[in-house]
Amino acid sequence: LDPAGRVLLVTRGSNDRAPKLLELAGKVIERFDRELPAPALRLEAEDPLLAAKSKVEPEKPAAREPPLPEDPEDPEGAHPWKLAPPKPVEVTSAKPVVTTWGSQDQPLDTQTVVLFVLHDEDDFESLLGQLRERFPFLEVWTREAKALAGFAIGDPLTAAYLENPRGVEEWNADNELVSRVARLCLLRRFGALPNWLVQGYAWHMEFALMGAVYVFPWRDEFVWATEHSGWGKIVEERYAKTSLKPADFMGWRRGKYLEPEAKASWAACEYLLAKESGQLPLLLDRLRVFREEHGRIKDDPKSWRRDLDYEIPVADQHALFSELLGDGYLARASIFFRQELAH
Repeated sequence: LDPAGRVLLVTRGSNDRAPKLLELAGKVIERFDRELPAPALRLEAEDPLLAAKSKVEPEKPAAREPPLPEDPEDPEGAHPWKLAPPKPVEVTSAKPVVTTWGSQDQPLDTQTVVLFVLHDEDDFESLLGQLRERFPFLEVWTREAKALAGFAIGDPLTAAYLENPRGVEEWNADNELVSRVARLCLLRRFGALPNWLVQGYAWHMEFALMGAVYVFPWRDEFVWATEHSGWGKIVEERYAKTSLKPADFMGWRRGKYLEPEAKASWAACEYLLAKESGQLPLLLDRLRVFREEHGRIKDDPKSWRRDLDYEIPVADQHALFSELLGDGYLARASIFFRQELAH
């Protein structure tokens, strides 16, 4: 556990690199806090059920509403919302068994993120089995995740990677740590964000702390040695005579590696961090709230659940960016790509 209680590193007791890994995780957190501080004022998503109720039901006259009690703790006060007194339970001396950690329903910026540094595929399969047992809603996902070399998820707020995956070339385990801690930091402070932004920021952190990129999510084919660096020059050449468009990066969905979109996503994040840092935390909070309000499935008029596959449409993302950064943000980003990104 790091001194600030922000990250819990879980690995084999024989892993003598654990102190160095925890130190590296701390560097990610320190840079993240500097680049993307929490906005001064948090935005709150609107509850669709309460909003629908306020539109349908006429407002009652104030005189007919029972007055609120002077003291909310007054046992004589009338609380129509108060639950019935809890039934007595048997008290034992046994300590409670903690079987969960983290949750997307927890307050933002309050959780300790959990990072599993695993030795090999056997460790990974064991971890997935434990997740499946402790979090039944992950049943389907854990069985599909066997084909992966790690993960970063929001509920529970945890990530994992393998230090020694079989048959993988061009691999750097420390880059995996940097990438996954960066993604956990985004989840902890801003919840679920568009895929392009999450991956782009993780690559930004790899370049900043490790000097090269080694994490290529959802990519199965061989990664050439020359692909770990030189991204700035590639983007500069690509946008030498054309301008960045929202569809170049904002439409990149999870599950498939797309080469042009990947580098455009990274470059867009570099521009935002370099030139729009003042508005960026608020912009990420606006994206979070938009997703919370629109990424819902109403089963009936009285209930809803999260749409886990929801992606903010490109047009809506562009509208949010234009509102906070101005209509010319894409033109400014294009100039940044040509003049500053590779230098």
